[in-house]
Amino acid sequence: MITIKKPIKEYISEISKDLEITEDVVRKFTKDFKEFNDKYLHIPPKECIRCALCYEECPVDAITKPTVRKSAEIIQDECVKCEICAMTCPVGIIDLLYCRSYLDDNKDVVFEISEKEVMHRTLKLIKYDIDINNCIKCGICAKYCPTNAITVVRRKSFDIDLNKCVGCRACENVCPKKVIKVKNELGEVEFNKKISVDNDACVKCLLCIEECPINIIKEIDEGIEINKPNCIFCGRCESVCPVSAITIEELNSKTENNWEVKVNKA
Repeated sequence: MITIKKPIKEYISEISKDLEITEDVVRKFTKDFKEFNDKYLHIPPKECIRCALCYEECPVDAITKPTVRKSAEIIQDECVKCEICAMTCPVGIIDLLYCRSYLDDNKDVVFEISEKEVMHRTLKLIKYDIDINNCIKCGICAKYCPTNAITVVRRKSFDIDLNKCVGCRACENVCPKKVIKVKNELGEVEFNKKISVDNDACVKCLLCIEECPINIIKEIDEGIEINKPNCIFCGRCESVCPVSAITIEELNSKTENNWEVKVNKA
């Protein structure tokens, strides 16, 4: 965990100068300073293997498609922080950071940043197919293979060790000639959470329906109903509910690999 502390009067002074308003006005804004908690997901560009699994699995299209030249990137304004990208990344490089700020007893503003591990989905290689006659042996696939399963001698030979291959499809995505086809199988997302609704408390304001990014909440006579098997546990419905009728709780869980290779000579 990283902790940063700074007296609130220093923040007040800096804000006053930046906005060119008096410190008394700034104090009015900050006198009811509330604790802030949030999550932040980040893809380190240099570590991205270009497999595009995060891009394909994001339920709200908040990730850009990676290319050879550019890594996948999370569009922060669109991200609902469901963590599916972090669970899906085959090399576990997507950072999930918890950020918190609060005012301590000394009137110092305290920022805390900690990293959280997530449960990763299983990934199975089912089939590996390469049109070897049209492969130009450029070596780009080997460059992005996260397990060094591919060995290329430029312009001469291509070889793959399926005991190392994890079926991520990075090689397929970066291949300039599109001669590699990988079939894989992604395991289920294990959120280890449950969501519940107290319709006795629900006031049918329907804010949760408006806020749900994947439209799985509907109005019923008793209140509202959530399509629980399809919930991505982003927490938006819970956070906007004015009467705390929706709750998300942490639970518990676990996972594991299999394949076949076909070299297409024709």
